[in-house]
Amino acid sequence: MARLTLADLSPAMREQVMAQYGLHQYAITPKKAKAKKQARATLSPYADLLGDKLDTGFPGRMLREYQPVQGRKFRIDFAFPMEKVAIEFDGYRYHGFSKKGFKQGLERQNILVAHGWRVLRYTLTDVRDRLELVIKEIESALIS
Repeated sequence: MARLTLADLSPAMREQVMAQYGLHQYAITPKKAKAKKQARATLSPYADLLGDKLDTGFPGRMLREYQPVQGRKFRIDFAFPMEKVAIEFDGYRYHGFSKKGFKQGLERQNILVAHGWRVLRYTLTDVRDRLELVIKEIESALIS
């Protein structure tokens, strides 16, 4: 049996399902889309590679820069909202240069877990050196 994804639904039905399950996402206006595209260009090419691979492997199921918890400003790098699986691309530069950044990452993960999310974290090295295994790990998380 084929699995139905959010992308298979009409926009109205998609909104209804997302509201029913408490899934929240930013509304993307043309202005925000342009800013988001420009911001994405400054991210790691390996983060982009992972995102593109997830888009290809799981069409219509993955959302980038997803806000999972209303009232919180943080976002998940790559989210599968229906399955509540969060994929974080962790860079040393962001998380490793300060104690504050490290603590914020831990707090954010605890909040996600408390809201029923499973969090998978990957580094540039993971994506560069073992991308196919990363995708298999994500696939396993999605079906379990």
